[in-house]
Amino acid sequence: ARQHAAEAGVAFRVREDGARERMREILADAASYFAANLRSPAGQRARQYLRNRGYDEGVWDRFGLGFALPGWENLKRELCKRYKVEELVELGLLVAGKEGIYDRFRDRTIFTIFDLSGRPIAFGGRAFAGEPKYLNSPKTPLFDKGRILYGLSWAREGLSEEKRAILVEGYTDVLTLHRAGLTTAVGSMGTSLTRGQAELLARFVEEVVIAYDRDAAGGAAALRGMRILGNSGLSVRVALFAEGDDPDSLVRRDGPEAIRAAVDAAVPFYRFYVESLNEKLDLTTVTGKERALVEAREFASGIQSLPLRQEFTRELADLLDLPVEGVSRELSRRRRPGREERPVAEGRKWEPEEDLLVLLLRGDIRWERVAGRVSPDHFSEENRPIAEGFAAGLEGSALIDGLDEESARRASFYALAPIEFSDVDRAVNDALARLVKLPAIERRLAEIDAEIGACEERGDLERWNELTREKIALLTEKLARRRGDGEEEA
Repeated sequence: ARQHAAEAGVAFRVREDGARERMREILADAASYFAANLRSPAGQRARQYLRNRGYDEGVWDRFGLGFALPGWENLKRELCKRYKVEELVELGLLVAGKEGIYDRFRDRTIFTIFDLSGRPIAFGGRAFAGEPKYLNSPKTPLFDKGRILYGLSWAREGLSEEKRAILVEGYTDVLTLHRAGLTTAVGSMGTSLTRGQAELLARFVEEVVIAYDRDAAGGAAALRGMRILGNSGLSVRVALFAEGDDPDSLVRRDGPEAIRAAVDAAVPFYRFYVESLNEKLDLTTVTGKERALVEAREFASGIQSLPLRQEFTRELADLLDLPVEGVSRELSRRRRPGREERPVAEGRKWEPEEDLLVLLLRGDIRWERVAGRVSPDHFSEENRPIAEGFAAGLEGSALIDGLDEESARRASFYALAPIEFSDVDRAVNDALARLVKLPAIERRLAEIDAEIGACEERGDLERWNELTREKIALLTEKLARRRGDGEEEA
């Protein structure tokens, strides 16, 4: 029996490995297809865009650049000659929508995303105009955005030698820095860094320098990422750029030495956060200092390392001109019960609107993603001002600045909450299903109560029993959805 089990296990692994190898073959074919498109007559605009950024054909080949043709079924027609539609959908190359199955990437410059061994596992596409600027492959059996860093396969050798990574936001930042000789640059593909990405970096380096543009570095998602990196045992510093600058623009304008100087002058992340408080609050007033302590308490709640907390406390006390002991007590002070700024316990079930606000404020999703399903009216009175800000097209500091003090504090709490979603798509779908369905359940329960009263008046016992059974079923569903146990997806 043991022998048969072993043989079955071997056979299973062979089948599994065979399936993954086929996936890799499909993705390699897709990468070749995109690369050929870039050199075709239809790729003229993409070639011009890349050349304008200083990327010649050598860069195209080295970094796996390409072009997705306009139209809805170009890649589908090409790859379906050799592969099944279902396989292409599973790998995120095609989308199965209400209107049929079509290409995910259309009329976009393509950046191939590689695994540690340098094999294609996903793609990112940059639009020329009109649509969202960047579009990434979804989560697939080979790709999880929260567990990979763009450019790591090119950087790993330099990282192991230098023990310092330069973490940038986007594809072009990585390419520009590598071309400039800064070969330890890797991209987080957005500012929402995950624990998985931090653990991956910790395998190679001891220090991370975050080189986002000024607005992105001060955003809630980036600040949360800094804490995650620090809690992973990494030394974390932040490179400071002038307003409007990012690594790519700085190198192209001032040369490689400018970015090297910015990286070498990077400040500890907790000092960066403290200085950001000084920039946005009037700390010469009692009100300003109180506001700074409230915001800093939220930030400090996600710092697990005791030495880091102590350094942060000292920096903050110095800025506020307050005793270190008093600031330490304030940062550790238990929050008053009944207020929403409660400690976040791992595994705690949040209300669906809170899940959406966390995802929106961190930049994991944009309001356009949910606007067709929910409106600010779906949110509670306390959270509605934040939702209204998103619905009005505001984001980041512009949204926070437009809120009253209480709503701004709520937004800060949600943005910095030390929780993670293992699957953002599933979290969004679940929150939408719960948020939209619950009001419908409430309305039906109200109708049932009115109808039950009418049944009692006319003595209709049979109908009364039917309504009571329906009411019990709805109350059970309502409770399950409030707890987050519903399985429905949007």
